[in-house]
Amino acid sequence: MNLSVLSNVLLILIAVGVIAVRQMSWRPVLGGRDWMLPGLAAVVGAVLLLQSLNGRALGVIDVVAFVVEVVIAVGVGVGMGAIAHIRPIARPAGYAPATAGLSAKAVAQATAQFETRTGPWGLALWVVLIGVRVCLSFAFESLGSHLGISGGLILLVLAANRAARILVLHSRVETQRRTQTRGGSARIMVS
Repeated sequence: MNLSVLSNVLLILIAVGVIAVRQMSWRPVLGGRDWMLPGLAAVVGAVLLLQSLNGRALGVIDVVAFVVEVVIAVGVGVGMGAIAHIRPIARPAGYAPATAGLSAKAVAQATAQFETRTGPWGLALWVVLIGVRVCLSFAFESLGSHLGISGGLILLVLAANRAARILVLHSRVETQRRTQTRGGSARIMVS
């Protein structure tokens, strides 16, 4: 096992662990701050991907590997966003958070109105995505792809998955917010 494969395995294990914890716990919907993980993963992934080219030209199989993996990641992300449970954060009547002196993240958490989690089904989708990613990396490597086994592609797949999930989730939260505002006390799915 070479160092590249070992570093990719380590990267996958860290990503699986972090996302698994996030799938199973209630987390506030933070609006724009939710985009930090996919944004950071996309930037670092793109840099690593460009470095892995090492002056080589992109082949057809490299482009196919990239497109196939991103399409799968987006599809799974849409599924995760669609099955996510959303609930309002319980606050006492007249709650007004004291935000003076807090970091931007702490302010976003203190003012969040909804929280979400995908639970066991989201975790199952995440495991499926990782399994498909591992199988595809072996397949694309055997076909001669340089990018199919890149750690940068792993991070870009992660970014695409998280971005698709966030787009669907934010759309659903906005719908819930509008429904709650119009109806006063609309019911939101809780599990």
